[in-house]
Amino acid sequence: MTTEIIGMFYPIVIIIGVIVIIVVVLWQGMNVAKAQMAADQTEKYRKLAEQAASAEQKSADAEQKTAEALEDMRARLTAIEKLLRDVQ
Repeated sequence: MTTEIIGMFYPIVIIIGVIVIIVVVLWQGMNVAKAQMAADQTEKYRKLAEQAASAEQKSADAEQKTAEALEDMRARLTAIEKLLRDVQ
């Protein structure tokens, strides 16, 4: 009788062992997938940061050009006002 009971435990142990192996493999596969997604997300954030830095630089350049144009206009307006005062 005890050999029958022990004989019944072998398939149960094998089934439990297979289930444990499957769970471990799935768990590790999910960890690998999470790591890959994190790496992809990091790459996307890096590209986004580069685009933001580029846009900021373009904006700063445009602001500088606008400031230079405004200063040029002020100088011309001052010259025109002086010319009009001299004419009167």
